Amino acid sequence: MGLAESEVRGRALELAASRGLGLKPGTAVVNDEGWDFWVVEVQDPDGSDWILRLPRRDRSADGIAAEAAVLSVVRPVLPVAVPVWEHSDRSLVVYRRLPGAPAGAEDPNSLRYHWHTGAGDSPPGARYAVSLAGALARLHGVAARTAVEAGVPFRHLADVRQEMERTLADARTAVPLPATWYAHWCGWLDDDRHWAHSARLTHGDMHPAHTLVGPGTDAVTGILDWTNASFDDPAADFVDPYLAGGRPLVDPLLRAYRRAGGGVPEGMRDRIALRASFRWAHVGLLGVRTGRPRLTATARNRLSAGPPPL
Repeated sequence: MGLAESEVRGRALELAASRGLGLKPGTAVVNDEGWDFWVVEVQDPDGSDWILRLPRRDRSADGIAAEAAVLSVVRPVLPVAVPVWEHSDRSLVVYRRLPGAPAGAEDPNSLRYHWHTGAGDSPPGARYAVSLAGALARLHGVAARTAVEAGVPFRHLADVRQEMERTLADARTAVPLPATWYAHWCGWLDDDRHWAHSARLTHGDMHPAHTLVGPGTDAVTGILDWTNASFDDPAADFVDPYLAGGRPLVDPLLRAYRRAGGGVPEGMRDRIALRASFRWAHVGLLGVRTGRPRLTATARNRLSAGPPPL
């Protein structure tokens, strides 16, 4: 459902008021960049900053309970801050804004990432890699039993693989996908070497806007938006850093991840690159399914060049 910013703002404030939250309507600002949620940033009479999240569709609302379970598991484990939800239901999630600023942003048209850290528009330095790697190592080290007992749905990598096969089959005709890319991804999905490892708890959307830094440092102080958290290949959490900074960011990130106790088996860099390229099949199909042709056009543009050799 498409809504104007004024409608999103009004709806968010109405929902918040009906749940007993006293906020200042004149301070409300809508962030329309999220794929799954509208976000409204607003202050209360004391000047404290709040975040209101409204699901864009039923499927987004369906995941709120699982996201709450993930947050309950990772909050005591991670060395960085995560949101503390003070209210959540299928219509509205509310939490106090975390300190720090997003390390970057995603251009809504090109879907390219831009950095806003002390490094300017360039990928950040060692402090970012080391701090993010430490958080990822702790996240991927969460015991599956602990997460499942908290309410996080478990899935094997075979389930992930089958889901991607369905996405590929649907995107092949709906986007449609170039034959060369379709064959490229079929080769990846058919190769058991890429699926011979254990699923771990992952964030699933670790792009610059979801990592908070500062002030005065590139070190990660908080991680936002756990909507896509699930059991998956740990390589999934290096996809967005790869898209944002390439190997100059991912290579030191992997080295720091290994030092922090994370596993970096042979072939992990290949898995990261393959997952990164598959993003465009997903984005293209998402554009078709949600009535956002701009997303599909962006995906087609990114797939206009042929794939690299497997």
